[in-house]
Amino acid sequence: MRVLVTGATGFIGSAVCEHLAQGGHRVSVLSRDPGAARERLASIAEAVAWQPDAEPAPVTAIEGIDAIVHLAGESVAARWSSARKAAIRNSRILGTRNLVAGLAAATSRPRVLVSSSAIGYYGDRGNDLLTEDSAPGSGFLADVCRGWEKEARAAESLGLKVIRLRTGIVLGADGGALAQMLTPAKLGLGGPLGSGRQWWSWIHLHDVVRLVAHCLEATGNAVYNNTSPVPVRQKEFARCLGRALGRPAFLPAPGVALRIVLGGFSSELLGSKRVIPEATLGSGFRYRFPELEAALEDLIS
Repeated sequence: MRVLVTGATGFIGSAVCEHLAQGGHRVSVLSRDPGAARERLASIAEAVAWQPDAEPAPVTAIEGIDAIVHLAGESVAARWSSARKAAIRNSRILGTRNLVAGLAAATSRPRVLVSSSAIGYYGDRGNDLLTEDSAPGSGFLADVCRGWEKEARAAESLGLKVIRLRTGIVLGADGGALAQMLTPAKLGLGGPLGSGRQWWSWIHLHDVVRLVAHCLEATGNAVYNNTSPVPVRQKEFARCLGRALGRPAFLPAPGVALRIVLGGFSSELLGSKRVIPEATLGSGFRYRFPELEAALEDLIS
């Protein structure tokens, strides 16, 4: 297939581009810096300039494409100042609106849009089991995700199949959440965050890219939880990471300290989302790394 990817130079996007290219797809990208994208992503066929929060996606890049994988969005892993929150919101909601505007202007449109979202959609839900049918929660990221998905679904009226991927904590060897955890964990400081009883819904990067490729064959509109089928409590995550590194994992990071240092973003570390990928499994997708211990061993060995 001819696949157009946004957010291609990010941690997930670069892995998606490589996986799709290895699978025989022709991959092109929309990027704020096409030159940097071409330099970083040797497997892509083309890079086209696009400022997602300022203009519609270029029609010339869209026409003749079979599928779009939309991953663009400002990182949430930082202290949430007012400016950062505005960037997070605009990069997702306005960026997706501008992507759909480009689709509306095209005379030859792709068949499917795979659009990223996040499990922040569900908010902090304690021990509740959350499937794709669960109601949205409350809070900043829940509001952003609702708006984000609404903009993506506007492409359905243009005749595209729209798949929304609600992504959890992505674990990879060369970036993302795991890279930020490794240094303190190696120093024996990787203990529970807050109470440690909050549920963390995670996924191995290898399963993320496989699920994206799986979605390209979509036959209907859908929402999939992009998480492992086996979420764990955060203190169990800390223990598994400590075992994989051969380090102790008992010194806790108090919730009040995290709130002081990270502000609003601390709610994503201390909040609880027990997410089950019910529709994902129902679509026929099978995980390579459903269990956390095997995933961490693969990434750290």
